[in-house]
Amino acid sequence: MKKLTCLSILTYLLFIINSAEANQTLNEDNLENERILKIGVLLPLSGEFKDTGESFLKAIQLALYDISNKDIKIYPKDSKGNALSSYKSAKEFQELGIKIVIGPIFHKSLERLGELNKITFISLTNKTENIPKNTIAFGINIDSQMETLKNYFKKMKISKTLLLSPKSEFIYQSESVAKKDILQFYRVYSYDANPKKITGEIEKITKYRERKKDLERRIKILEKSDLYKHKQELKKLESMHTLGSVNFDSVVVIDFGERLKSVLTSFMFSDVSSKKINFFSINQWFDETFFNENAMQNLHFPSIDFHNLEKFEKRFEKRFKEKPNKVSILAYDALGLIYYCWINNNLNFKEDLLYNKKGFKGLHGKFIIENNISKQKLKIYKVEKKKFIKVN
Repeated sequence: MKKLTCLSILTYLLFIINSAEANQTLNEDNLENERILKIGVLLPLSGEFKDTGESFLKAIQLALYDISNKDIKIYPKDSKGNALSSYKSAKEFQELGIKIVIGPIFHKSLERLGELNKITFISLTNKTENIPKNTIAFGINIDSQMETLKNYFKKMKISKTLLLSPKSEFIYQSESVAKKDILQFYRVYSYDANPKKITGEIEKITKYRERKKDLERRIKILEKSDLYKHKQELKKLESMHTLGSVNFDSVVVIDFGERLKSVLTSFMFSDVSSKKINFFSINQWFDETFFNENAMQNLHFPSIDFHNLEKFEKRFEKRFKEKPNKVSILAYDALGLIYYCWINNNLNFKEDLLYNKKGFKGLHGKFIIENNISKQKLKIYKVEKKKFIKVN
């Protein structure tokens, strides 16, 4: 009986000791897990936008390398560039206990992410309409750009501005700009996206034919005169294409690439010089093909910190032996933002920390997050002599 009692006590003690060790190990594992910052990464890693997604992922990996903290873990998943795949991958993040995700890139991928209210998404989209409550639009949005232009226009005393945009693409941006009336445009025009029709539409906007006829009429009058001053004036007019000035002092064109070039070339052909009229566009991500176009000289646009972008590109190329997608600098900064909030809150990430009223400073520049939107303090650059020159 005594032997049985001793055996029972010994068995009980062994159970308690083993349980205590197990609990201690479990607690240590939980503590270790709590110290690890888990970040989901939701990008198109297959399909049409695979190259874009891979460039963004490498930018995040570069940020991870630069931070050099082993307690940060990223969990990449494929959004495939669509809403359904984004939702399915995000649900897997939720099952892993991940609370913060970088991505997706495209606005259309946000459609169902609002259902996953335990996760905060830092999306790289620049669209700010219909953003889910649990998502931050981290892209370079049109409001930040227009606010930057507004401040510059005040400084330069620009007052009569035309707003031009194509009738198809980017219409949501131009409508948003016109509706909010940040710049109080003098006139708003939508032009046909067909390059063959752009010149004719710009001629109408600038009243090119009327100014050309005015020149022809004046030349006919001067040709009948023998006065010296009229002959001098005639000599001057014969080298001109039109007579008289346009009724605006600046133009903002919401467009990109070859079509933007066509629009500005059409202004040049319509005898509207960039030396007299200020031409602006939205963020062009420093498109170097502009250097070879005469019409693009003196084009101004708001953008991120160009010097820092160059540094980012050099570091990216050195590490991955390829050039990055320029926009991927935002993914780099997104990881830096999450890390900053985590490390400055005793290794505890909370969504509220992203809304610090003092704002933040990343490689792309200063920004503050308000109402689920990153509001950036951008700079103004212009194209001049095959360089991007910061003017403000």
